[in-house]
Amino acid sequence: MKIYNKIVEKKSLSAFTLVEIMLSVLIFSIVIIWGFKAYSWVLIWKIKLIESTDIQKEAFYFSEKFFEEIKKGWTIDYEEYFNRTVVGTWLIEGHYDESTWFGNFGRDWWNNSDNVETTSYGDDFYYCRSWNLIANKMWTDGCFENNALNTQNWQSNAPQRFWQYALQFIDYNSNFNADLWDEDWLDGIIWDDDDEYLGEGPEAFSWSKVEEIYLISADKKKRTLFRWSVIEDPNKPATVWNCTWTSSNTWTWWCLGTIEFLKLEWKDWWFDHDTWTAPITWQYDWIVDTWLIDSDFSGLDNTNFTNSIIAWSSSISENWEQLFWDNINVSDVKFFAFPNKDLELAWKDSSPSTNIAPYIRIQMTLSPSYIARRWIKWQIPKIKINTTISLTDIYSR
Repeated sequence: MKIYNKIVEKKSLSAFTLVEIMLSVLIFSIVIIWGFKAYSWVLIWKIKLIESTDIQKEAFYFSEKFFEEIKKGWTIDYEEYFNRTVVGTWLIEGHYDESTWFGNFGRDWWNNSDNVETTSYGDDFYYCRSWNLIANKMWTDGCFENNALNTQNWQSNAPQRFWQYALQFIDYNSNFNADLWDEDWLDGIIWDDDDEYLGEGPEAFSWSKVEEIYLISADKKKRTLFRWSVIEDPNKPATVWNCTWTSSNTWTWWCLGTIEFLKLEWKDWWFDHDTWTAPITWQYDWIVDTWLIDSDFSGLDNTNFTNSIIAWSSSISENWEQLFWDNINVSDVKFFAFPNKDLELAWKDSSPSTNIAPYIRIQMTLSPSYIARRWIKWQIPKIKINTTISLTDIYSR
């Protein structure tokens, strides 16, 4: 009996030890599994943090680069905004569709030729003048839409030469008489005693939200333009739908939004923009009349017409440069410009909305493009930018 009891006791002890071992292994396994899981979470969190930090750093770098380009002593280019207003504001792929010709072309260019290799650049300046004190008086809304008040008639949707906006603020027949607006009967309509600077005129744009940013230096010799452009993402999968632009200025999947910019430089080459055929007495008159693609963009020396690229079409994408790399997608872009009149011209306008220092407001969202986000398995991070930039031309004088 004693031997039996010892055998039973030994068996029971072995069974209890086995249970202990199994429990220990189970607990150890759980600890190891949770340890690995926690380590994986740490790694994932670290990857997310690194990627989020990288995206934030790139967003900060590119947005600061964008803002710095705007702040380099520029102010609002009212001439180009007026040009855009008259030509039209239809949108395509994030920016304006119709070409303004950047002040190099006048009305009726299409009746001459739209070949920029020729010297047919449309009409010269037109002038505003009163005719009848009651029915045809020069008011403060300019003359570009009033055939009775301008000397060339019908300016709707027509490209405007540089300085044409400033001419909207002058009445060249302020006494309303019938002398054909040539008061002294000598040299035509301008430089007469009946010329009056009104101190008031039309808005360069009748809205605060603009689709492109136009800036100019104090000496009127340099211009910088910015626009939002949406293209097909070059790194998208070959099996997906192509980028499709819609009429509401939005896009479908696999598009890449970016900020493009273009720089222009001034030449004093008269209305035909040609250094060889323009009469010397008319050329080099210190009036801005020719705009070229900046030599930094074109790689040309811009010493004569033949070796230059005239700035003629906003729709020529190859003349624009991307400000952002392809790994950044720029979306939800909104530009706002204030005020919408040139204070130097509208000096009689006492409204609070006009008598303010010029500034630009920018809203946009930055996120990884497809090449940067294709390995990201979680929600794509987005960084919203909202800033106001005060404009001054003091540094470009």
